[in-house]
Amino acid sequence: MEFILKNKKLFALAFWVWVSIILYFSLTPNGPKLKIDLNDKTYRLDYIFHFVVYFGLAIIYTLWKADKYFNVKSALLIYFLIIGIALSGIIEYSQSFIPGRTFNPIDFYANTAGIIIGILIPKLLLKQTI
Repeated sequence: MEFILKNKKLFALAFWVWVSIILYFSLTPNGPKLKIDLNDKTYRLDYIFHFVVYFGLAIIYTLWKADKYFNVKSALLIYFLIIGIALSGIIEYSQSFIPGRTFNPIDFYANTAGIIIGILIPKLLLKQTI
């Protein structure tokens, strides 16, 4: 826990770098196609990737904003939840105007799930209330 408390600036930097990376790769034309072929079937991995990316964003945010008891003010979590989901929706909608990209509501749902689970997991593991 001491590492977290002593490195708040590092987590703040990591958070904003993570947001920048999300924006760059989400708004770049002709993004990567994440698929795997198994037994003559193609499976899309991008939904898992979307979940993991936004889950990571929520974890980094929680580490940045946590106090010495690993509590994060409820208002901060609610603001993050609202802004994170709104940003995800805006990015997904914007992709409909970018060559090689499309709006995909399942991506948005995966992003939203990642944010929600990324907020809840630390609270549940540490048995703290939101």
